[in-house]
Amino acid sequence: MIGHWDKHPHVRTGEQLTFGERAADRLKAAFGSWAFLITLNVLIVGWVIINGLILRHAFDPYPFILLNLGLSWLAAQQGGALQIAANRGDRIASEVATGTHQSVEHLLTINQQQLEILKELRAIRAELDTGKGTM
Repeated sequence: MIGHWDKHPHVRTGEQLTFGERAADRLKAAFGSWAFLITLNVLIVGWVIINGLILRHAFDPYPFILLNLGLSWLAAQQGGALQIAANRGDRIASEVATGTHQSVEHLLTINQQQLEILKELRAIRAELDTGKGTM
């Protein structure tokens, strides 16, 4: 898993994840990186230079219809991939919330048990204190 949630005790990681969940995590990391943006911009600038300035008979002359088609395809793919990644993020938040809720309930149960023990100890102390006074 990619991100800071991979160390949270209530979030599934590694082999616990489905193939789709691991793919969503990787897509989010890839599409949301500086490396992707820099690579994309270098490719676009290269495409424009090669097809607009260098080649006499460019395979995609200005207005770069093939480039526009490729960028439209990329935008459509990114939209879907980022929605998948967002859904994955929602599931992670849900796992964290569920785990936190379960932990809080467990702590409340322990707290209730401790309060009962304290009441019993106070009752025993009261008995001992009244026993000392009668002797």
